[in-house]
Amino acid sequence: MATMKVAAGILSDEEIIARVLDGEKELYELIMRRHNQRLFKICRAYVRDGDEAEDIVQEAYVKAYEQLPRFEQRAKFSTWLIRILINEALAHIRRNGRFTSIEPDEGGMNAGMIHEPHSPENETPSERTMNDELKNVLEEAIDALPEKYRSVFVMRAIEGMSVAETSESLKISQENVKVRLNRAKEMLRRRIGKVYRDATVYHFDLVRCNRIVANVLKRVKRYEGIGTRQ
Repeated sequence: MATMKVAAGILSDEEIIARVLDGEKELYELIMRRHNQRLFKICRAYVRDGDEAEDIVQEAYVKAYEQLPRFEQRAKFSTWLIRILINEALAHIRRNGRFTSIEPDEGGMNAGMIHEPHSPENETPSERTMNDELKNVLEEAIDALPEKYRSVFVMRAIEGMSVAETSESLKISQENVKVRLNRAKEMLRRRIGKVYRDATVYHFDLVRCNRIVANVLKRVKRYEGIGTRQ
């Protein structure tokens, strides 16, 4: 456990993966705990259901584990992992026959939105109730966005990914990322017309994190091909 904590604080994703491939399979847990929340929220933007998103994130981790020997570091590991997740989410949507409407991109909009820091520990009961209601309104508004705007909004506005990271993950141009984010914000502003606080959107807690880690570790332990470099 001490080794795990030290590794968590000093090793990059790529260094962890190298050690997993050299036989330290247990370090894969660090990858999951490091990326769980981001992957869950991105996936939740595609499938719009927390339980389904949790299952898909687990599948993505297992798929990534299977493909670790083929990770060539041409992109950041986190981007590679997100691409696997998105592919799994889209495959899930196709299998279930669910498709979202697509609107044409629109640019040139002034879509700035107010963003205030969220401090749950300083909230009064009435503020907490109001913020829970606002969170529900915002989640419903985000879920109503067409998929291509919803995914960009979650990556950029909620997860804080850069334009370059979002562009690479979605395989679209950086200009397209900016246009879609602006369009998403404008659509949300029209729908909710009030301040949003993104820290509580698509809530991801330790219980869900632990469940994903435990389920994936149980499955990947069966793999014999990982952990020995050729």
